[in-house]
Amino acid sequence: MPFAQTIYQILIAAGQGDKIVWTGSSTGDFSIKSAWEAIRQASSRRQLLVDVWHRSLRPTISVFLWRIFQDRISVDERMRQKGFSFPSKCQCCEAEETIFHLFIESAAVQGVWQHFAAIFGLCLCDAGRLTHMRNAAKYRGVPFSTNGIILEVQRHLRTLRLFHWESGLAGAAGIIRDSAGHVHLAYEFALGTGTSVLAELTAIWRGMELALTYGLTPLVVEVDATMVISLLKSRASGKWEVQHLIMRIICLQQLLVADVQHVFREANGAADHLAKEAASLQFTRVLHHDDITGVLRDILCLDRQGVPHLRRG
Repeated sequence: MPFAQTIYQILIAAGQGDKIVWTGSSTGDFSIKSAWEAIRQASSRRQLLVDVWHRSLRPTISVFLWRIFQDRISVDERMRQKGFSFPSKCQCCEAEETIFHLFIESAAVQGVWQHFAAIFGLCLCDAGRLTHMRNAAKYRGVPFSTNGIILEVQRHLRTLRLFHWESGLAGAAGIIRDSAGHVHLAYEFALGTGTSVLAELTAIWRGMELALTYGLTPLVVEVDATMVISLLKSRASGKWEVQHLIMRIICLQQLLVADVQHVFREANGAADHLAKEAASLQFTRVLHHDDITGVLRDILCLDRQGVPHLRRG
């Protein structure tokens, strides 16, 4: 049976009642929103719409961009399609007023695009400002000014910032040592995409299983994530994906006579170093004392001497 192994691995907690878990939500609780997400016919993600409705944009800008792409701007061409009869004339030139002409094609707008394309290598302009100036020209007789649009955009340029996002791939790792700091073994494995809490809990669980296999008891587990320690000590329920890990760790604590303690990250440099490497691994790797070389060995030597591991920003 394809699911037999998965079912076999489910941990049964003695003395606790059964609980229904709704897998459509992160908490395991049912909600109308999660039910809708489960049954709706989702189409493929369109990057254009993802960008239009991005949370960093004001809703008014997102709605305006959506109206442009859906051809819902009341330019002359659109009004004539609805049955209105009047001559069409762009307020910037003598051409017919269409959405494409108003935002892309006209000479006035081209001047705006070219100016900012020369600076950034891309088109940067407030389309809403274009519409505002177009309406002012059409209904109030205000001349359409290319320089006015350029100055309006330049007023906001100093608020721009450059950001860099790290990879979303996560890795987990741990070191099992004796009280003198000598290494019994180390382990590391990739998790794919996941949260830091999931990575910490998985690393603790894998390390405890290895300690049980090699008979390394009693055990002191040092973790630099205070949230994880709080979850384990209070047995609080987090996301349903990690609840089974919490129960496994609690059961292993009893078998190994293990105590979970907090340690500052500067004192956990070896595991931190391994976890960064683990994110790109394709398999679980267990290292014994003779397998540890290079930077990791140096960090462990400093740990034995009580020298903290300093991390670069």
